[in-house]
Amino acid sequence: MEKRGHLQGYLLVAIAGSLWGINGFFVTKMSEAGASSLMTAFASHFFAFIPLCFYLLAKKGQEGLKISKKGFLFSLLLGVLTKGISKITMDTSVTLVGMATTTILLYLAPVWTAIMAMIFFKEKLRGYQFIALFFNLIGCILMVTGGNFTELNISALGLTLGALSGFLYALSTILGKAGTSGDDSLTIAFYMLLFSTMTTAAFARPWNHLYLFGNSHFMLWAIPCGLLIGTVANICFLTGISKGIDASKTTIVTSIEVVVAVVAGVFLLKEYITLIGYVGIVLMLGSIVLMNINLPDIKGESDNKEISTFDSH
Repeated sequence: MEKRGHLQGYLLVAIAGSLWGINGFFVTKMSEAGASSLMTAFASHFFAFIPLCFYLLAKKGQEGLKISKKGFLFSLLLGVLTKGISKITMDTSVTLVGMATTTILLYLAPVWTAIMAMIFFKEKLRGYQFIALFFNLIGCILMVTGGNFTELNISALGLTLGALSGFLYALSTILGKAGTSGDDSLTIAFYMLLFSTMTTAAFARPWNHLYLFGNSHFMLWAIPCGLLIGTVANICFLTGISKGIDASKTTIVTSIEVVVAVVAGVFLLKEYITLIGYVGIVLMLGSIVLMNINLPDIKGESDNKEISTFDSH
């Protein structure tokens, strides 16, 4: 039963990562309707929070809003830091050093997560799992750049903000794992999205852009973006990590987001992938599999010779 729970957990975070991977498509469509990056961020959180609020009240009534002090604190940190501030630092980094450089820095997240998981949860990585981390990073670099490094930019502030966004992304796994240990995942997601909506609103100032909410083209993409990328993805993520899965493996699994984003760019936005980009995809998918298999150790301490996919230590 425990292994089945872990399998479900990893599948749920993989679904979350896959949904986050198509975020760029929705953002592009909202931008075409005249929305700034801050407004697309606010809209995706706002239209995630509203339906979740109605769903939670319809399913559990006022009881669904009850949360422990610990859960409230972690929801606050998740919403403000890993959703709100993370989005702002990432978008600012993009303007300073470009999307390619920022994406690479963002996907240092598996490394940050592994380090924090070893510190806070005493998780231990085996040798081949460190190799998986390396493959994950190299795969991301190859996918994003296609082997062309001339477009990478260097700006001290941009690089710092990009690295910070990666750290905050990794922190979402650590805080989520700790914060979902006692409270319902739906309730955690509700308060997290409440605080992320408030944080992005403080920067986007949607009251100055009310005309967008009367723009049918903007609303056509903003509402499904909120439902899929915000509500469904975050519920899947928080529910998945509440099942006791390893934090160090979780961020590797959610890195499927980059693969989905690249593939979505090809099929939905008519972008082009080079041969080196395809090599990057293979490396990232391989890193996900390698991170989650249970190979017998060299000392022969494990009697189980079978490889168990998505098996937690």
